[in-house]
Amino acid sequence: MREVQVNVEQDGGGKGGVPRSNRGHSVAMKALKLPLFNDEKDDLDAYLIRFERACAAFKIRPEFWSTQLARLLQGRSLDVYQRLPAEEVDNYESLKNQLLKRFRLTEGGYRKKFRMSKLEVGEIPEQFLERLNRYLVKWCEMAGYDRL
Repeated sequence: MREVQVNVEQDGGGKGGVPRSNRGHSVAMKALKLPLFNDEKDDLDAYLIRFERACAAFKIRPEFWSTQLARLLQGRSLDVYQRLPAEEVDNYESLKNQLLKRFRLTEGGYRKKFRMSKLEVGEIPEQFLERLNRYLVKWCEMAGYDRL
């Protein structure tokens, strides 16, 4: 598994480097390390959760999530990013929705995952229940069902 370190310019103290107002952002983005998304092996849903949690933990502002995710894409997933209209390139939710559609993680896809799920080798019952719950919540969200 190849890892990519997401780098940005070092803080230059406001002298040609990253502006002082972005200093914390620069450090957080430099510290973010995730493996490239491999659409042949990786589960997109799990990868996006991991990516979003990493961005939140490193306090990366949501307006930069799309660009950072794009750096971690390859193959068919990178094609999705490259085909986004120019006005949507910086919109993480748009990129995420297009990726979900491309990999058939739609209402029907989550319904199928929920119904066909079985306890995986090495998975404890609590993990299985959490995975089932995630599929059910995504299925309901995609179906337009509002949780009470």
